[in-house]
Amino acid sequence: MATVKKSKKKVIVPICIVLVIAIIAGAIFGVVKSKSGEEVTLYTIATDDIHETVSLTGDVSSGAKKEYKVGTVATVKEVFVSVGDEVKQGDVLATFDTSSLDAQVASLQSAYDDARDSYNDAVETQKSAKEKANSINKEISKLESRINKLEKQVNKTTKAKTTTKKATTAATTAPSTTSKGQQILSSALATTTTTKPATTTTTAPSTTVDDGSPKYAVNASAYPNNLAGTVTGGGVFPQTQKTTLKATPNNGYIFFGWYTSNSAILAGEDPVSTSHTIEVSYTNKAVLNYYAVFVENSTTSGSEESTTASASVDDIVSTLKTLNDNIASITNDVQTMTALTQVVATSISNAISSGQLNSQTIAKLVGEDVTKAIHQGIVDSTKLLVEEDVAVRMIQAAVSSIDFAALAKGVADSDNAKLTGAQIQLASLYAQYEIYNTQSKDTVTDAQKRAVDASKLALDTMKEQQTALAEGWKADFDGVITAVDITPGASTTMVSSGITLENLGKMVVNVSLGEYDLHKVKLGMKATVTTAYGTYEGEVATIAPTATGGSSSSILDSVGSMAGISGLSSLTDSGAGVECTVTIDNPDENITVGFDADVEIETGVYENVTVVPIESIEMEKNGSYVYVYNEEEGTATKTLIKTGAISDTAYQVTDGLKPGDKIVATPSADYKEDTFKVKVVDSKNK
Repeated sequence: MATVKKSKKKVIVPICIVLVIAIIAGAIFGVVKSKSGEEVTLYTIATDDIHETVSLTGDVSSGAKKEYKVGTVATVKEVFVSVGDEVKQGDVLATFDTSSLDAQVASLQSAYDDARDSYNDAVETQKSAKEKANSINKEISKLESRINKLEKQVNKTTKAKTTTKKATTAATTAPSTTSKGQQILSSALATTTTTKPATTTTTAPSTTVDDGSPKYAVNASAYPNNLAGTVTGGGVFPQTQKTTLKATPNNGYIFFGWYTSNSAILAGEDPVSTSHTIEVSYTNKAVLNYYAVFVENSTTSGSEESTTASASVDDIVSTLKTLNDNIASITNDVQTMTALTQVVATSISNAISSGQLNSQTIAKLVGEDVTKAIHQGIVDSTKLLVEEDVAVRMIQAAVSSIDFAALAKGVADSDNAKLTGAQIQLASLYAQYEIYNTQSKDTVTDAQKRAVDASKLALDTMKEQQTALAEGWKADFDGVITAVDITPGASTTMVSSGITLENLGKMVVNVSLGEYDLHKVKLGMKATVTTAYGTYEGEVATIAPTATGGSSSSILDSVGSMAGISGLSSLTDSGAGVECTVTIDNPDENITVGFDADVEIETGVYENVTVVPIESIEMEKNGSYVYVYNEEEGTATKTLIKTGAISDTAYQVTDGLKPGDKIVATPSADYKEDTFKVKVVDSKNK
């Protein structure tokens, strides 16, 4: 019997037909689905009441506990209670002998009186300084105008005499302005309260690459000024590296020696080294100061061929700053320092204005004026760090170190003597102005005011302690004595315990309010407290003024400790928060101190407001959104709304929706567009 073979082509053709039909059907289904849109359930917006609450968990504690502690040293006279005693509010617990506190109160009162008087003096000085600064500023303006005229005359004369090279003209032309000297002086005298000498510092730039290793700085300075000599080798170096300082005197000067403090120079102490070069290394100090002292060469200063350099106005400015710093080094009292500086500056100014430029003569005049000011009470000698005569000699030494001889030579050899003299007078006025201007600022009075406030607080605190102890400790409320740690006749300390009183008939729950809940919760708000055995009514009793966190301690614990109150802490290790206590109305035996309790605080009732279910809102970083249904077009559009109060199930809507609007009840997170076609499969109403 023959076998008939079926053609494979006949099998393939039906399969292809089936696939084509499936593709066409799928396409038709997709088109139909696309036209019908996303299937959604709608919710119709309506109004409702929202009861907004804050839910918290805390621990139960006794509602009132106070620890009576002595804030100072006193003697216990009598103790009237023992552990377990029941007391009534107002009962005396203990009495004390406070006679030992009288001396402490008197001492604090004296300190406060002195601080107050100093502040009042500073205010008066500030007022006077403002007036003097304004007066001197007017004199400065007049002198600057005179200097400008002199400059023009000098320039005119110089041009008339010039018949050779431009270089010669440049060499004989007088300074065209005093602004540079003014800027330097202002900068110098702005730091008159420092104790560093104001000599010229030559700091060699450090060539060491900063590898992050510990560093130290070496300040190398020439004394009395940069006319005398130069110093090299200063800078910032690794602590393992040494540096070599070198002192080079200028013409007319010789090197005397190295010093490490300005006071040692003025006191005439021996130098630490007389070698022109000195090796310096790190000595556990972040900054090392070295001063190269130069003195005039007596073999050349008196000869006709003397090479002593002529001092410029800028050099006098620098030496004036040095002088102010020297004065600051003999007193740590701001008012005394400024009074001394005023006397010295005025004395020098008067001498210069009269044409006196001899250093020794000016130093003698200054010494006489300072002595007179001390005897007249203008300068308080009790605020000096040294004896009166020593202070005068130190100031005279500082004044005599100013190179007025070089200045006199510069004036005598110059064609612009009047101009230079006027510039010197201007520099002196600048010095006085900066002194008074510094006094007129609030810096000194602010410091004095802080001293007054601090001394007043200490005095008030001690008086409060004295009054409290003199009256004896009294019970602040009805309760039971749970601790007694003092005995009659014994002396207390500021850290010793005293008596503890608790009222176990009242209970509270200690909770911690987060940043957002804090702004909702107010004192007196009603609350519901739930424990394992029942539900109780209560209300918010206390809210701490400051947030603390990260541990069970808090700002209230610190404040309560100072006041003798504890047991208010409610923070946990979970993070920061603000302590809040909620009272429990009518507590019974089922509530146990130390156990947890759930608290629900009603923060607000919003009646007949527009609401939206929580599940209908999409929360994003830039706001809250719902999908509003457009019945005419059959679409849903993503819409921004503003929310207000919130309950467990809904939000209040303050903008973006109104009653009657329809929204997607439970939007999907997979929507590709903000507006799309929808197919309504169900509708929900409130």
